[in-house]
Amino acid sequence: MTRVLQVAWREFASTVLTKGFIIGVVLTPVFIVVAVGAIALTKNLKGPQLAGQLAVLDRSGVVGEGVARRFSPEGEAAERERVRKDVGAAVEQTMDKLPLDQQQKAMARGVVDQELDRAVSSLAGLRVRLLETSTDDDALQRIKDTLAQTNVHSKDPADGTPAERTVGLIVVPREAVFRGEGGYAQIESFWPDKVDFEIRQRVHGRVGDAVIDARVANDPRLSGAGLSAAEIRALLERPRAADRVVTAAGIKRSGGELAVLIPAAFMVLLMIALMSSGQMLLTTTIEEKGSRVMEVLLSAVSPMQLMLGKIVGQLCVGLLMLVLYSGMGIAALIFFSLGHLVDPFAVVYLVLFFLIAYFILGSLYAAIGSAVTELREAQTLMTPLVMVVILPWLLWLPISRAPNSMLSVVLSFVPGVNPFVMVMRLTSSEPPPAWQTVAAIVVGVATAAFCAWFSAKVFRVGVLMYGKPPDLRTLVRWVRMA
Repeated sequence: MTRVLQVAWREFASTVLTKGFIIGVVLTPVFIVVAVGAIALTKNLKGPQLAGQLAVLDRSGVVGEGVARRFSPEGEAAERERVRKDVGAAVEQTMDKLPLDQQQKAMARGVVDQELDRAVSSLAGLRVRLLETSTDDDALQRIKDTLAQTNVHSKDPADGTPAERTVGLIVVPREAVFRGEGGYAQIESFWPDKVDFEIRQRVHGRVGDAVIDARVANDPRLSGAGLSAAEIRALLERPRAADRVVTAAGIKRSGGELAVLIPAAFMVLLMIALMSSGQMLLTTTIEEKGSRVMEVLLSAVSPMQLMLGKIVGQLCVGLLMLVLYSGMGIAALIFFSLGHLVDPFAVVYLVLFFLIAYFILGSLYAAIGSAVTELREAQTLMTPLVMVVILPWLLWLPISRAPNSMLSVVLSFVPGVNPFVMVMRLTSSEPPPAWQTVAAIVVGVATAAFCAWFSAKVFRVGVLMYGKPPDLRTLVRWVRMA
C-alpha cells in the first residue's frame, strides 16, 4: 500500500506541480474575467447605421403622417424615453433582487442607457419621404430599380449623398388599416442588398405602431370608447410575474431559466474533471512506456501497484479540478442569492459519481496507455470511451426536461453512461426515487470493478509489449493470458 501511495504522489505531483497545470487551471477564471471585460469595452462600439430616405406609399391615407412623425427627431426622442421607461422598470425590478450596492446599480443603469441610445441612433440618419397616394405601379418599379443599384455602405457621390438617396420602400395597403374580408393585410417592405436585419426590424416596428394608431383612430367601436392606442396597449400588456419558491427555510426567489442549466453545469463539471485527468493519465502512461521509464518503475513495484498508483494520483488531480470549479460556481450562486438552487446532497452525489466514472474511464485509459507506444496509436481504442462521454451530452435536453422518463430511467442503468445520467437527474426538478439512485450506484461500482479487473490484466501484459499496436481482439486475448 505504501508503494501505491508513493506512485500516486509521484503521479499527482508531476501533474499538479507544473507551470502548465497551474496556468491551465487559473486560465479558465481569468478567461471569464477577460471576456466580461471585453464585452464591457465593446459597449461603446456603434452598431449598423442606415442613412438616406425611406419612401413610404400609404394607400390608406391615414398612416403616412404617423410614420413621418416617428422618424422625426422629436419622435425618436419620445421613443427613446418610452423604451427607457419600459426597460428601466424591468432593470430596476431585476436589480432589486440582486445584492448590488448603489454604485453597481448606477453602472448598470448607465450600460442600459448606452444600449438604448445606440439602438435608437441606428435610424437617426433615416428620413421619411411620403409618396402620393395615387403613385402607380410604374413609379414603384422605378424606385425598386433604384434600390437594386443602391449600395447602402458606399459613400461614392455617384450613389447619391446619404441624405438624398433612397434606401428603402414601405407600402401600406388600405386593408392594413381598414379590415377587409380576409382580415388585415400585411405591409410590404423593399430594401437594397446588405441592409442589416435589426435595422429592418426597427423600421417595421415604427411603421407597425403607426398602423395600429391609425386602426384605433379610424375604428368607430374604439374611437367611441375614447381609448387611445397607448391605453389599449396598456390594457393588453401581459403583467410580469414575481416568481417565488416556498421552502422550509422561507420564501426565496426562483432561479427561472438558470435552474434549467444546473443539471448541464453539473455534467460539464464532471466531464471536464474526467476528460482532463483521464487524458493526463493516458499521456503519462504512453510517455513512460515509450521512454522505457516504465521498465525502471517495474523493477521497484508490481504492474498492479503501478497501475493503481497512477489511477489514484490522477484521481486526485481530477478531484482538485472538480473542487476548484464547482466551488467557484457555488460561490457565484451564493453571491447572487441563488445558493438554494444547488442541493448540498447533489454536490455529494457529484463527487460519488465522479469517483465511479473515473474508475471506469481511468482504468480503461490506463489499459490503453499501456498497450500502445504513441498517442496516435491510441485514437482508435479511445473512440468507444469518447462516445460514452459524449452520449449523455447529446441527450442532455431530453433527460433534464424529463428526468423520470423511460429513456432517463433506462440510461441510468447502462454501464459507463449511468454516472453522467444520474448526475443530471439528481440535480433536476424531479429527482429520481431513492431505489433508483442506490441501484445506479451498485451498477456503477460493479462496472468500475470489472473495468479495473480488465485493465489490470491488459496493463500487466501490455506494459512491456512493443511493436504493432493491438486491436480489441488482441486485448481480450491478453486478458485470457494474464
